[in-house]
Amino acid sequence: MKQAEELAASSSGGLDNSLTLNNRIEKVVARGGETAEEPREGGQENVFVERRGDYCAVCRWNMAQFSRVKARALWSRYFEVGGYDCRLLVYPRGDSQALPGYLSIYLQVMDPRGSASSKWDCFASYRLIVVNQRDEAKSIQRDSWHRFSTKKKSHGWCDFTPSSTVLDPKAGFLVNDTVVVLAEILVLHESVSFSRENELQPIAGPMPEVLSGKFLWKVHNLSLFKEMIKTQKIMSPVFPAGECNLRLSVYQSSVNGIDYLSMCLESKDTDKSVVTERSCWCLFRMSVLNQRAGMNHMHRDSYGRFAGDNKSGDNTSLGWNDYMLMTDFVSPEVGYLVDDTAVFSASFHVIKESSGFTRNLGTVGGRSNVRKSDGHQGKFTWRIENFTRLKDILKKRKITGLCVKSRRFQDNHNLLVTFQCFLRLQILVIILLIGVVLSVTVYQL
Repeated sequence: MKQAEELAASSSGGLDNSLTLNNRIEKVVARGGETAEEPREGGQENVFVERRGDYCAVCRWNMAQFSRVKARALWSRYFEVGGYDCRLLVYPRGDSQALPGYLSIYLQVMDPRGSASSKWDCFASYRLIVVNQRDEAKSIQRDSWHRFSTKKKSHGWCDFTPSSTVLDPKAGFLVNDTVVVLAEILVLHESVSFSRENELQPIAGPMPEVLSGKFLWKVHNLSLFKEMIKTQKIMSPVFPAGECNLRLSVYQSSVNGIDYLSMCLESKDTDKSVVTERSCWCLFRMSVLNQRAGMNHMHRDSYGRFAGDNKSGDNTSLGWNDYMLMTDFVSPEVGYLVDDTAVFSASFHVIKESSGFTRNLGTVGGRSNVRKSDGHQGKFTWRIENFTRLKDILKKRKITGLCVKSRRFQDNHNLLVTFQCFLRLQILVIILLIGVVLSVTVYQL
């Protein structure tokens, strides 16, 4: 599966299996792609849209004279789901990244309310189906989810199924020279807010990195995704934290036969063109807010070093499979899910750090007889500047045994600093006066 010329992961399950169109139906005429020859002789493509509420729709696209198509790409007309314009893209002979002989199919989502330069995003869970018109049980279907945005408007599969299977008259997919593609789409109804904490705003110039903040994510139609989250996950928009972009993910897990709501904080590299490795060490709290007056919120705290990818050995995701019991989360009496709305939040503190590594220093620790054959030599210096704020958070949340990990240096070495209870207080007193500058000299025998 890929996203309009970009590879992505897939999953299964989560959407209604019904292929019938029983509710309100809208009919629009489809049109060919930019290179398509239209109108095509002898037939007309039709799109039927069944709306199942404001944020759910089923689109049925009948493509006539499919075996005669010479165009590289076909696309349906747009149809609205959850306030967004959606359409289907089909490459009968596959797109540029497809294996030879494969059919490619994508879902494309656009925001009709913004200009080409405006930023927007929306999360959708969807299923694409090539319908077997003789036996629906033999239909070919694939499920996935994606956060569509200004930069990533398309998502789907370059190798959906072999074209020969679809074009075989005996297989049941091509009937009267017509192929039927079905799309079932769920759009997440959400609202977000983000605030910096205890930081001075600059009078002029670019905004500094966000070192402390709180992200609030409200999901207003969670019941629409209650089956989907058993096999997939819903993801929030990203928010900045130090050098990284983070997001919340929510799904359902079974631990020892008991269903739990699972939550994790994930790093998401939104700029693939950046060559330098981005990472940040983060202390964070993830919460599910109780919406009933006088009731307690659910909080869990953790920490770790996030990175844009896992090539450096750092985390791309941290959280809990057993965050809270699913029965407590969905119970109307408890107060976490009210009027089909759930409120999730993440507050975080990122250490402000700088580091440097120099190699081949000559003498190391007074050892002037170290030979070049002994291996690499060098010195790594790690400066942490805002430890006072971290100390205050640790004291307030009663967190002990904290471990802070530096960026990677010298290929496979990491500097780990562990503050145990008796040692942390002593170091933090020094921090109040001079800050923290840690260094380590490394060599390999």
